[in-house]
Amino acid sequence: MQTTVQLVRRIYQEDPQLIAQIHRDKQGKLQNLTYKEFYQDVIAFALALQEFGVKEESMVGLLAENCQKWAVADLAVMALRAADVPRGRDITDKEISIIYGSTQCEVIFVERLVDKDRVIAQKKELKSLKHIIVFEDLENSKKTKERGVSIHSFSQLLEKGREKIEEKSSQIDKIVDAGLKEDLATIIFTSGTTGIPKGVMLSQHNYVNQADSILKCIAVSRGEIWLSILPVWHSFERCIQYVVFCNGLTMAYSKPIGPIMLQDFKDIQPHYTTAVPRIWEAVYNSIHKKVNAAGGIKKMMFRYFVGIGSLYVSMQQRGKGTIPRFKERNRIVDFLVAIIPLMLLWPGKKLGDVLVFKTVKGIFGSRFKSGISGGGSLQKKIDKFFQAAGLILLEGYGLTESGPVLAVRTEWKPEVGTVGPEFPNMEVKIINERGESCKPGEKGVLYAKGCQIMKGYYKNHEQTAEVLSEDGWLNSGDLAVWTYDRTYAIVGRAKDTIVLLGGENIEPVPIEKNLSSHPLIEHVVVVGQDQKYLAALIVPNQDGLKELADQEKWSYNDWEDLLESSVVNEIYRKIIVDNIGSRQGFKSFEQIYKFKLLPQKFEVHKELSAKQELKRHKINEFYKKEIDRLY
Repeated sequence: MQTTVQLVRRIYQEDPQLIAQIHRDKQGKLQNLTYKEFYQDVIAFALALQEFGVKEESMVGLLAENCQKWAVADLAVMALRAADVPRGRDITDKEISIIYGSTQCEVIFVERLVDKDRVIAQKKELKSLKHIIVFEDLENSKKTKERGVSIHSFSQLLEKGREKIEEKSSQIDKIVDAGLKEDLATIIFTSGTTGIPKGVMLSQHNYVNQADSILKCIAVSRGEIWLSILPVWHSFERCIQYVVFCNGLTMAYSKPIGPIMLQDFKDIQPHYTTAVPRIWEAVYNSIHKKVNAAGGIKKMMFRYFVGIGSLYVSMQQRGKGTIPRFKERNRIVDFLVAIIPLMLLWPGKKLGDVLVFKTVKGIFGSRFKSGISGGGSLQKKIDKFFQAAGLILLEGYGLTESGPVLAVRTEWKPEVGTVGPEFPNMEVKIINERGESCKPGEKGVLYAKGCQIMKGYYKNHEQTAEVLSEDGWLNSGDLAVWTYDRTYAIVGRAKDTIVLLGGENIEPVPIEKNLSSHPLIEHVVVVGQDQKYLAALIVPNQDGLKELADQEKWSYNDWEDLLESSVVNEIYRKIIVDNIGSRQGFKSFEQIYKFKLLPQKFEVHKELSAKQELKRHKINEFYKKEIDRLY
């Protein structure tokens, strides 16, 4: 099998009544779609797209968030050996014109009528645009053509395609049969943190390899349910779509909104999910907030059993050999050191499972097996908490340019603090400043090579050459460290490195992760390039801090007045001291000496990229005065 559509067709042929998708209808009721219904909808929509001239090597825009229709549209495009160009609804007007203008899309899918209006407004730049297909029903819109662009209802086109299936489906089957692994599958424009977005060209081979390789990390079975939470145009969640549909799993659709997500865990009872660290942190903070509100004996019991559970898991990992070995360590000694504490802690751990962790695990449903965290480093205390609760988190790592996943911590040997070994069919090397391969424990830049590396940046040979060598090595720009067991950990970004006046090189990401996991902190930006010491800009969690202020009955006039108060600043000073110190493994020059509490929240497309990454160069510009005052 060379393409994703060929793999999905195989599942349809082998097990047509298997459930492919679970989604909520307008009334909020769960609806199931079998692989037979799902695949036939893909073919029906491919027939509809043919009528618009979509063919091999065409490019089709896909401006929408994650939903059941997105997957149908995506695979319908691929069934014609065309490529789609996806982006989320948070895209700017300028990005709409750049992305869909440069790719010369004649057809663009949009989620809502308001998105249609935004695309139409850019028609001057979108000279090739002929058709817009709207996922949302068009009952309230009488317009069928605007500024020379035809407007279509997704549902109506699907019905027209279904009417032609018996007569013309064989045409699509022949095109699917002809699909090759070299076919361009998609162009994903990275939001990035600087400049014009770059279009990452990924092939069918990239995704087929991902769909197979991830099975070496987790033991999935046909029919198991994967809850989809993240935006699907993001490379990480996009890959999971194919893991699901190419292996006969079921995709259930949710949203990264607390009440909706938690209700879906309860109603759908999934086996797996994928989330970014921020979501795991939100669940962690929500649990602790409820416990702190309860107070008394419940709070004491919770803290006691979490402590017991965390210690038990640490000893268990030592005994099983799943503690990363950045330095050489004797496995036999580790086992002997762990065995007696494990026996002593076992009764407390089992009691904690009943009294505390049963409730924590219940949040994710009774069938939950494991979750994959990606899109950023998972904070160690979050990781350990869920491990103590008996929930398996498998941290993954990758880049859009690598298809995207390069590694996932395996279900069978989950080394906390690493992202596992490299995927099959991949080569990974870590190179130090001298251009030499790093030994275990030595930090360097990670390079990757293999069948899932991108074809290059769309119409941008210069920037492609900056990250992709002639012999196929991709410079990830990430700093990594090998263990003695050939797994590796990501320890920061090479381009984010801060160099102090004393010559010390500091990675800000681990410091920021340690601080931002605190419930009173929304965002942290560490600064200090060419300065004597580090400082930080902190965006407080407004709801959490105001709630604390009300509880303590502090007197203040407004939000800015509250942030200026000495008692609040002392609280944040203590948070910094408690989380960034020698006990947490930070050196003296890595500690924060001054900080500024910012009254404004960070915004996407201002301080944050669309992927919620810090736009450091912009933050340095916007808050230059505040930073200068810290020094």
